[in-house]
Amino acid sequence: MKAVKAMATINHQGQLTLDHPLTIDENSRVEVIILVPESDATDEPTQVEVLADFA
Repeated sequence: MKAVKAMATINHQGQLTLDHPLTIDENSRVEVIILVPESDATDEPTQVEVLADFA
């Protein structure tokens, strides 16, 4: 299987709308993995995580 990365928007019906057309064979069946950012995700560790490293 070949991986293709594409950005998309999920509409109110839960369907994906790709930002750009894919350049792959038409009528191909594909497997889709959706990566959704967490609303409270940060790159900085929390105070609890920092203190846990010292335990």
